[in-house]
Parts: sequence; C-alpha cells; structure tokens
Amino acid sequence: MTNNSQTYFSSIAGQWDEIRSGYFTEHMRDAAIAKTHLPENAVVADIGSGTGFVAAGLASKAAKVYGFDASTEMLAVAARNLEKFPNVELKQASGDSIPLPDATLDGIFANMYLHHAPDPLTAIREMARLLKPGGALCITDLDTHDHEWQREQMADLWLGFERDDIRRWFAEAGLSEIDVDCAEGTCEACGPDGEVEPLSIFVALGRKR
Repeated sequence: MTNNSQTYFSSIAGQWDEIRSGYFTEHMRDAAIAKTHLPENAVVADIGSGTGFVAAGLASKAAKVYGFDASTEMLAVAARNLEKFPNVELKQASGDSIPLPDATLDGIFANMYLHHAPDPLTAIREMARLLKPGGALCITDLDTHDHEWQREQMADLWLGFERDDIRRWFAEAGLSEIDVDCAEGTCEACGPDGEVEPLSIFVALGRKR
C-alpha cells in the first residue's frame, strides 16, 4: 500500500463501515467464503482487513483468523468490531510482506485490497507463499472500470483488473484450479456528482498445488 492509500484510510477509518456497506454486502462476502470450502478447524487470513468486515464473516467458520492491514487507524476500529471473536488476531502488515511462515494457512481472503497493491503479482505471490498444499486463495475485487475519481479521491492505484490478468497472475504464483467468476452483486459506487454507477466485481479462486 502506498503512502497516499495509508493517508486516505487513516483519515476515513471511523466512517469506513458506512462507506463500505455500499461497495460489498454481507451476502457477497458470505457467498465468496462459501466457494472456498474451508476445511474443519481452518486457519485463515484476511489481507487488507480494514475494519474487519471479512474477518467477522470468517470468525464463525474457522478456528483461527488473522487480519492484516497497513493502517493502525483501521485496525483500531477492527479491534472494536471484532472484540467478541476470541479467535481473531489482528496485525499491522503490508500485503506484500505478511509476517507468517510458509505453508501456514488453509485459506486467504483479500477483499477490495488488490487495487491498492503497488504490484498485484507480488501481492498474489506473497499470499500463495502462505498457503498449505491444497489451501485456497480467494480474491474479490473490481473488474476494469473508468471511474478516474476513485484514483483521485480514494487513492486507488488500479481501476479494476482484467480477469485474464488475474488468471495469469494466479498461475504464475503457482496456483491451480483457477476460477474467476462474477460476485453475487455489484459495487454501488457513488461518484462526486452523487450519481450511483454500479461496478462489477469478480471472485477469483485458486489452490496451492
């Protein structure tokens, strides 16, 4: 995550839960989690955890959930949101350098994180490093779009992604059983003019060989 992204998320941490609610719903989150078919007693991570929305969805489905985010302000809100889940551990870390050993996790989730990553392939390779053999990587993010204002106002580095690029990056990171499909819903992005323009979201899955 760049300095601009960190500054943005630090400034809106207290409002992020309200802002996020229009971008990614609980139904979309839970459907994406279900697609990974986590094993019993799974150990998982939420990369770019923000205020803990995905970690909260994982807490009842995994034995251990790590939440990683670069923003201390976002993690402070996440700690309050997740205080009823003793199996969630929050840590400050950049998404391209996660402080866990190789082959530690059964599942990794990164929701709306990748478009803030300076080098998406490096971030995907780092996530793949952490997976046990057979472990699943699930990335949910925006398809390519032309909302330039999101780069300017929300510090987005990438205006979404082509699905073929996501498939290629997963393969280059050593993942197999790759599937990139539509999420169960859209991102309801409200622009500077107040108009809501839905953006399509993909769910990308891959497994460690």
